[in-house]
Amino acid sequence: MSEKNSNEKRKVVVVQGRDIYEYRAFYQKARRAKYISHLDLYRAVQRTFQRADIPVWFTEGFNPHIYLTFPMPIFLGCEGVEEAFDFRTTADLEPEELMEKLNAAFPEGIRVTRIAAPVHKATEIVRADYTLRLSSEGLSGAELLEKWEAFVSLPAIEAEKRTKKGPKTVDLKPLLYAQSAEADGDCLVLALTTACGPSENLSPVLLADTFAARYGFEPDYRLIRRERMRLESGETFN
Repeated sequence: MSEKNSNEKRKVVVVQGRDIYEYRAFYQKARRAKYISHLDLYRAVQRTFQRADIPVWFTEGFNPHIYLTFPMPIFLGCEGVEEAFDFRTTADLEPEELMEKLNAAFPEGIRVTRIAAPVHKATEIVRADYTLRLSSEGLSGAELLEKWEAFVSLPAIEAEKRTKKGPKTVDLKPLLYAQSAEADGDCLVLALTTACGPSENLSPVLLADTFAARYGFEPDYRLIRRERMRLESGETFN
């Protein structure tokens, strides 16, 4: 393996004079796995490293634990197409070997699609693309679409959002960067780009729930899926 290819595949950090190898795994979370909470997912990944017998690096200090970070955790009930977690190993391993070992040990519905060296910082994430598919008893997809078009045409979309200081009324519209919608049978299909990052974040479910509350119907979510995370430039997070 050439030095150039090696550098493309991983980054090296030096801890107490020892080389530690840094990776970013991109994975899909689907089907029943969408009901795994972030805390349980964190534990599942830790157990997967142990089952796969990967020489993962443990943090130093009073309470050593597996170095494992999720740039922007996905919320319960949401599927993910291009999710990510970062980890480090004490040995220089091929990404293909790591991916094979992880996928053999992961529970159903979680699958690593690629592993590479981290390129961007988690703090660079500012938005995310989502697909939502919802319906409501007694309403056709066309009727839901008509209501949605009126909803996004409002000058402001106010909702109560939970913050660290308690509930707060906020305008969601500036946090909705792009949207498109179409009717499909009895369903409304939404493609949304919303704020997603450490400073500002808009759950697409909060937006859709606010829409449903305004027009007095109960939404039935057939699909909630995060397609990708993006930077300010629009580039996909890598």
